[in-house]
Amino acid sequence: MKKLLLLVIAILGLTAASANPRQLPRTRAATDVTTPSGGVLYISETGHYLHGTFRLFYEQNGGHEIFGNPLTPIITDGGLRVQYFEKARFEVPFGHAEQAAVMLSRIGAFAIDAIDPALRGPAFEPAPPSLGTYFAVTQHAVSGSFETFWHTRGGLALFGYPLSEAFYVTQDEMTVKVQYFERARFEEHLEGNATVVRLSNLGSAYLSRMPHLVNYTNPMPGVERVATATTTYKGAGYSKRTNIAKGAAMIDGVVIPAGEEFSFLAHSNFTDTDFVEGYGIVGGQLAKVFAGGICQVSTTIFRTAANGGFPITRRIPHTFVVSTYEDILGFDATVMEPTTDFRFKNDSAGPVMVVVRNEPEQFRLTIELWGIPDGRQVRFAGPFITQVTRPGAPVWQYDATMKAGTKSQLVYGRGGMHVSYQRTVTAADGTPLLADDFQTTYARWYDYVLFGPGVVPPEGAIVR
Repeated sequence: MKKLLLLVIAILGLTAASANPRQLPRTRAATDVTTPSGGVLYISETGHYLHGTFRLFYEQNGGHEIFGNPLTPIITDGGLRVQYFEKARFEVPFGHAEQAAVMLSRIGAFAIDAIDPALRGPAFEPAPPSLGTYFAVTQHAVSGSFETFWHTRGGLALFGYPLSEAFYVTQDEMTVKVQYFERARFEEHLEGNATVVRLSNLGSAYLSRMPHLVNYTNPMPGVERVATATTTYKGAGYSKRTNIAKGAAMIDGVVIPAGEEFSFLAHSNFTDTDFVEGYGIVGGQLAKVFAGGICQVSTTIFRTAANGGFPITRRIPHTFVVSTYEDILGFDATVMEPTTDFRFKNDSAGPVMVVVRNEPEQFRLTIELWGIPDGRQVRFAGPFITQVTRPGAPVWQYDATMKAGTKSQLVYGRGGMHVSYQRTVTAADGTPLLADDFQTTYARWYDYVLFGPGVVPPEGAIVR
């Protein structure tokens, strides 16, 4: 497998890798879930799941007919997050959340590369224009039933250009007409009195040449939702909304084996992504940073893990009260490379899968953990708030890039305070498992306003 070389140049980081391969025994049958989880679909034939961006792409581009069943969970491969299917391999670069960013690997081209050049035959040689649709770029044409299938099932976007002419091969003691494309191989079969086009299982063949991925093909256990949390980011600007979407997509599908730790920073990767600059807190001040606003994701997964009763092994709260997390004071987590990480441990009996649902139209981010329920109970006491102080003087910061005469308030002043929560986790039989005391000390915060040319800050404001 060709891997992209990585150069990790993150200011803020988050996990973007699935777990190391290991045996994942089947413990019980899972059920298909299409509501409030956001659409986690279990495929019993292979024991794997479809969800998130990959599920949307799968269902809106032909589903089982075009791609077959999933053969693995989502896997990290260099700078890509991939999932193998019987007839395809899906891939998305780190940091890309949109369905449009899903690509299909060139498994048809890879299949041709695996054929001895001396055995390929004349069908792979350049051909002159002929009947059907001819592509000068590869000097091959598609015609007949293959042409109809190509045009009606996705065309260039899904299958790519033809890389051969149609020809006949012996397959399962039958003579079958086939044709190679960049991302597929078409087969023509006679079923009853009708000619039917099917796709070859090139995804399975490609995966079989990757022995280091064999453990990923083991069926996943029948997991259920064991924890969830939702945060909102109403009022967030373009930069923050964009970075939340990218960051959330990077951890969607991560599998944490039993006994292992989830870390934001351990597998962070911001290379070849389209994160944008956004505002973050640096040294007690608001400043534009790469991927600013991504703490929405770290806060949401912190709340999810805490709600699920998992041990929190590293959590650093924000320096100031952040309005989008003010619904539950003292219940946030920040990340910043290289020292500020968020981590939790999967202390359950089986693997845990991270499932993300971002709803930008509702300014809402939901993160779920799916695993094997063990009946543990989680109780919180608090928040206990002490040492309250008044907000500081307002700060106005000049931004020459803003439209003349405009201003934008990024922060609404909050007093400082100390907040604590107690969490108690007990096993199904009442045996104590964990007793936590989440401590947070917020410094007092002030109104923070950006202003453009021609705007005069009010008297008493600190101008920067």
